[in-house]
Amino acid sequence: MKVFDSHVCSTVRFPVEQLPTITDQAPSSLIAFPFDESFAMTCEAKGNPEPKFQWKKNGEDFDPYLDPRLMKEENSGTFVIPNNGNLTEYQGTYCCYASNKLGTAISKEIEFIVPSEQHLCSKSGPIYWQGQPFILKCDPPTGIPPLQIYWMTINLQHIEQDERVSTGLNGDLYFSHAVEKDSRRDYCCFAAFPRIRTIVQKTAMSVNVKTSRSPSHML
Repeated sequence: MKVFDSHVCSTVRFPVEQLPTITDQAPSSLIAFPFDESFAMTCEAKGNPEPKFQWKKNGEDFDPYLDPRLMKEENSGTFVIPNNGNLTEYQGTYCCYASNKLGTAISKEIEFIVPSEQHLCSKSGPIYWQGQPFILKCDPPTGIPPLQIYWMTINLQHIEQDERVSTGLNGDLYFSHAVEKDSRRDYCCFAAFPRIRTIVQKTAMSVNVKTSRSPSHML
């Protein structure tokens, strides 16, 4: 015969269902500073059942998982944009949606800002002969130190530097001798002040390198 202890009882607790709630999100504006390695589009939420995440960019569906260049986090709506030269593709206004069977929570709009291309226009630049040394002036503004100088293209790709091409202490870009591949219309100098998270973008410069036809053209 089994004896049951009347003082022993068990309580079965069923999980309480909850509407999704946004718990963390990126700031309303996220600026692509060249000195940052990546940019997190944060969207975290809680709820029961566990929410599923969706994004919209400029009002259109945007799925970070379809883009292998983006870094994603498990069980999260957050994705990370790496600073690898294609930032202009991601410029726009984003919104995160966290949903379960009870409803949907919507984040505030997040604007991802890349330095505006409208300031990157350039006029016809000087002509340099192949083999001729030349300098591109940056003339950075004064500000709160430290100051960091970046030479980049219109698509925020770093200008390759080596023994022939280098940045001076004053921020100017020095070419020991010109080669044809130096010809381009979008040499951009960026002066960054990390302490105050400010960047000053200079007007793009154009360079046109010509092959000399005679030694008299060489300087």
